Amino acid sequence: MMREWIGQFKYRGNEKFGPLLGEVMNRAYQAMRHEFADPKCTRFKRSLWDVDIVTCVPVSKKRLTERGFNQAQILAEEIAKQNKLPFLSLLVRPQDTGKQSFKSKKERMNTMNNAFSVHPNMANLMKPIILRVESQCAVENMYSVTILLVDDIYTTGSTLQACARVLREKALEQGVHLAIFCLTLARS
Repeated sequence: MMREWIGQFKYRGNEKFGPLLGEVMNRAYQAMRHEFADPKCTRFKRSLWDVDIVTCVPVSKKRLTERGFNQAQILAEEIAKQNKLPFLSLLVRPQDTGKQSFKSKKERMNTMNNAFSVHPNMANLMKPIILRVESQCAVENMYSVTILLVDDIYTTGSTLQACARVLREKALEQGVHLAIFCLTLARS
């Protein structure tokens, strides 16, 4: 049934599945928060339950025109809304990389290498968040911001890796350390 819902939402442009799938994502997010909040979990100093910003994998202008919406953005906005977190579009996809579902793992990784860049106004978008975390402990004289990066389907991880890389690089230029957690609706 989930495969059909995702197909209706992503490939057939049926936006009414957005809130339903967003609720599924939110429940997964809540489960992750619960897991990372456990005192036994020592893997992360600042954990997922301390998310500062929710963002998403962007789609190209061509795909946005075809579909009429960015499915990952709808899911991310739903999580942000339900958890009273800020949603910021921090990434852009300046070129259309074609449909990834028809590509091999190697082709996907090569395609994603330079497919994303940060929003030209990223520094100003993040400024209120950085000001809020200034009073918190700095990591090696850098401010630490936790981002939840949302996408719809995880296949090889190349999309999420490429997005995380460009976000981290730009943030480091500004003296900000990013802890990036990723959440997807499904894995193919």
